[in-house]
Amino acid sequence: MFGFRSPAGLKISQVVEGMSMKQRHELLFFWTSVKFLPARGFSNLSSRLSIFKVEKSDQHLPSSRTCFYKLALPQYSSLAVMKQNLLIISQEHAHCSFGLS
Repeated sequence: MFGFRSPAGLKISQVVEGMSMKQRHELLFFWTSVKFLPARGFSNLSSRLSIFKVEKSDQHLPSSRTCFYKLALPQYSSLAVMKQNLLIISQEHAHCSFGLS
């Protein structure tokens, strides 16, 4: 599992900071199937967001376990590849988070 302060966690934070609000909402939905955060933010979600690594290549997209708020993230070779693949899922796959792995 990646911690949010791990190199991968810091990379995903960088990518999310560069996303539009719409892309962030779509990523959140892909990750959790929650359309909007509760009024008090992430701390009021029923579970904590987590990221776990999967042994896949740069050509694989992230997948999610929405019931558990888990994002399966390949160990991408660069920040650019991670950004590209997170943007793909936020733009094209946000409403079909099952079966993308």
